[in-house]
Amino acid sequence: MKKGTKILIWWSGILVSIAAVVLGENQQMFGGAGLSVLALQLLIALISVFLVLHEPNRKNKFLFLNFTVFFLLSTLAFLAGILEPLLVSADKYLPFVIAQYNKGAYYAVMAFAVVYLVLDSLFRDFKILQKYVATSVIVGVFFVSYFFNFMADPKYGYATADIQDFRAVNRVSVALLKTNGKEPTPEQIAVSLTLPAWQENRAVGKLFPENNLQRIKELCAYLPGDNYNVLLYKPINLYIIKMNVLACFFIILFFGYQYRKDPPQGAYIDKIMFLLLLYSSMEIFHAWSYIHAIEWEQLLQIFVIGQYITIFILLLMAVFFGLRLRFVTSVAGEFYENELVHSAQHITRWRDWLDNIVLHYFFNPKAIRGIFFSQRTKE
Repeated sequence: MKKGTKILIWWSGILVSIAAVVLGENQQMFGGAGLSVLALQLLIALISVFLVLHEPNRKNKFLFLNFTVFFLLSTLAFLAGILEPLLVSADKYLPFVIAQYNKGAYYAVMAFAVVYLVLDSLFRDFKILQKYVATSVIVGVFFVSYFFNFMADPKYGYATADIQDFRAVNRVSVALLKTNGKEPTPEQIAVSLTLPAWQENRAVGKLFPENNLQRIKELCAYLPGDNYNVLLYKPINLYIIKMNVLACFFIILFFGYQYRKDPPQGAYIDKIMFLLLLYSSMEIFHAWSYIHAIEWEQLLQIFVIGQYITIFILLLMAVFFGLRLRFVTSVAGEFYENELVHSAQHITRWRDWLDNIVLHYFFNPKAIRGIFFSQRTKE
């Protein structure tokens, strides 16, 4: 049985199981876009498993092992969603805590997979253990720095200055509504409430009247419905932005090194890294949009739109992971990948069909010189 057929059988079986669970539990939270993202991440994870098994270069097995773990983490969010009714009955805060910890792990592992690949490219002579240690130190420092508040207090999202100010404004607003029978204005709330001045989520004084009124006006926008969730999820979205910036920095470093040194590279690795750059960039944009959304419904709309863009990127990623698997399991691919290990200085960079398209439409092939665009000739 061909490897592609095996992957599709496993993938279909898992998707059928997921669909059965979703339909059986009548889960409304999993829309078509969300399930599509989950399905594509599972597909990439399965392809990565086969890459781990069939990579001719032992070092590359660990590259795709990292990606396997990363893409499999998407299932944690799914499981948390399925178990949410049970979690809520145990502790109403538990789904929120698990969701933020899942996001913390997801983006940390993503950064780990990217940084490890970049270090593997820059320091080919390092041992695997050395690269894992270096990657763990780099990612660990940023992860602890960005996620420390969540580790110290699982309910950190509820303890921020934004949420504490919101609670105070909401409390006064409800009291005035009961007294006057109509929604109070920010000016009326400001008469009864002076918000504290904050420094790193610690009250250090009181706001001046004009600043107090301006702050109350800002918070009043979050009073209707579930709009306060935008403030609640703001800290984790800031974490997402920072971890994706870290990943983007290392991906750009990867391409900078490729441009300056131009070493022969494993087939399709550069395309996968480019798609990861797009993926991380979109994650930054989405998280930034969530932070600056006012209405919770508006945030959900942004989330859905963002998912469709992510679906397209993940679809392309699945294609190139699949092309990588097909390449390394071919005779020519196995030879090329082995030559990268034993005598990389004596071979040219593999030029695939996408390189040919770029050359044809954007360059004059006869004017191109250098190993980046060197065409391998048949013996």
